Amino acid sequence: MSRPYRSPESFNVNRRQVRAIAWTIGLMAAVAGCSPAGDTQAPAADAKEAVSTPASMSGAGETNGTDCIIRDASGRQIWFGEANPRVSALGNALQAIADEHNDQTTGVALCSHYEGAAIYVVSPSDDVRQSIAGVTSKYPDLQVITRTVAASLSRLVPVGTKLLQVPEMKGLFVGLGPDMYSGGLRITVRQDKWPLSENDKRRISDVVEAINGSRLPLTYEQGGTAVLD
Repeated sequence: MSRPYRSPESFNVNRRQVRAIAWTIGLMAAVAGCSPAGDTQAPAADAKEAVSTPASMSGAGETNGTDCIIRDASGRQIWFGEANPRVSALGNALQAIADEHNDQTTGVALCSHYEGAAIYVVSPSDDVRQSIAGVTSKYPDLQVITRTVAASLSRLVPVGTKLLQVPEMKGLFVGLGPDMYSGGLRITVRQDKWPLSENDKRRISDVVEAINGSRLPLTYEQGGTAVLD
């Protein structure tokens, strides 16, 4: 029986499990004990599970097709076994669409049991839909799932960058990165602030809303003790 193993966050370009545009906002990453969201360690069975508290708001919309993504309590995906060349080719084909249209997508994840792949989109154009349909037609034996998320990668990057520049946020977290699965942000909280109070969560959510113009899904995980500067 294949045993499950865990991977770093999706935006780390996990070539065997998750294909997504690499982007991380990490601060003080060289400081011992600091592990910002979206770190670039290689995926492995001994990757540490993050303790995470998802925000009450969910950014995920309807799923087209049976969802094949299995995630742990922290929101990180789990895979079982290894991907075969055909499902890897499917993931690469879908990722090419995501790469070309990062204003409408957040990325691609292979199914947890490698029965197909999911592409995460927000308000896709007819061109993107047709491209996905074209890939799907070439892999009739595999699942292709289109999952709706709150915001695209090209939107999340500037929102995250601006959030890091807000002075009153600097004492709360040590890094952040996009959450491909929700189209929101995964925020790595200082150890001495973990778990965040409801008041601090509201503060962060309010700042994100002010920057973005609307609320985004936020997920929190425990990080190191580095201080933003």
